[in-house]
Amino acid sequence: MAWVIVILLLWVLAALVWASADIGSGVYLKALCRAESADKVVALTFDDGPDEDSTPRVLDLLKRYDVRATFFVVGEQARQNPELIHRMVAEGHTVANHSYYHLPQSTLWSSQRYTEELFRCNDVVARLTGLRMRLYRPPFGVTNPPIARAVKNLGLIPVGWSVRSLDTITKNRDRVVDRVMRGLRGGDVILLHDRLENSEELLEKLLTALRTQHYTTATVDELFKIEAYEK
Repeated sequence: MAWVIVILLLWVLAALVWASADIGSGVYLKALCRAESADKVVALTFDDGPDEDSTPRVLDLLKRYDVRATFFVVGEQARQNPELIHRMVAEGHTVANHSYYHLPQSTLWSSQRYTEELFRCNDVVARLTGLRMRLYRPPFGVTNPPIARAVKNLGLIPVGWSVRSLDTITKNRDRVVDRVMRGLRGGDVILLHDRLENSEELLEKLLTALRTQHYTTATVDELFKIEAYEK
């Protein structure tokens, strides 16, 4: 009997970890991870920026390819790089909330403290652009009840992904592109990062692959037909 109890406890623990770590689980937050689409259109999303070195090169490339993306920005980074936030908005990209500090320990915070964290990120961008963001992606894709309450408190729309590039783990850019393109479908949301060294090299390879397979791109709000900012 003891081993049965141990197995059940391990199963419950594994379920709790999965519920928190997998944003697509929908246990704590019902995140937008993939749109139903018969068309070959996907959303490119970038986390953790803006970075003063790599983000301008990413923006240059997107402009050259006439592609609009969604940037889930860290509030502290936005405060330090206001010109990049202005440029994102001016060039038609969507700017979204990715917390203020992007700290691992934030998953242990109370809902009140996390609400303050998300509000502060929104406030930075609102002061810079006049736009109050509605879209939110949790750092590391981790969710839990306090985070869920904070998101509800601020009326944010959680956004996940359906294709994780693993660009922060795999340095071989061709392998990253292969991973993204394998099984890609219309309506997918692709997770990338604009803070990485040579992010633009990966992006160009990916854009070339997408065009070769006749995919078009959209911002998250366009893909899901929602409003990115408060009216």
